[in-house]
Amino acid sequence: MSKVNKKIALLWAIPALMVIAGLGFWLATQVTVKSHQSASNELAVEQSKLINKKSKVGTVLDSKQPNVSAASNLLDKLLTLDWTIASQKEFDAKAKQMTPYVTQDVVKNSLDFKADPDKMITQTGVVMTYDHMDFLPTSASSTGVKGKVIVFVKSHLKDSADATTRFVYNVSYNPKTNLVTKLDRIGTYQLQSDSSVL
Repeated sequence: MSKVNKKIALLWAIPALMVIAGLGFWLATQVTVKSHQSASNELAVEQSKLINKKSKVGTVLDSKQPNVSAASNLLDKLLTLDWTIASQKEFDAKAKQMTPYVTQDVVKNSLDFKADPDKMITQTGVVMTYDHMDFLPTSASSTGVKGKVIVFVKSHLKDSADATTRFVYNVSYNPKTNLVTKLDRIGTYQLQSDSSVL
């Protein structure tokens, strides 16, 4: 084969090799995409199973202990109002918003209904957001539900990182009136955002 023929063959071989390499790369990418899609689908199926299982647990709780479920739902609404505070104005208005969910005895005695004459939110600039709560019933009957609630609140000061604070309450609930009859804050536990405890 002459040098000219070798050069021509080489010029034709280079694009052919590039096409073959491109096809190989495309096939490898397709395999990776399909395996990723398969893993995503499996994850979605597992997530769906967990959601269904959680829903079934909630349904069982509703059917076996409707008063516990009602207490948990009401406390969640109440504590969302209580611990979502972005400004002093919201802090000052929260007691009025919470009053329909509690008895007058709670309004008079609970720390969560006390005014803030020192305007601490304005002074500190702290912003708080209700995250979730864990309700631990200790007794439940047709006349009332008693227990403890651990409230998880995220808070931050200006540009600082979020910190999680846990507020612990003794609570009671009257299913006949659908009101919280006791809301006693008994402790506060501070956790930094990078804590591995939670």
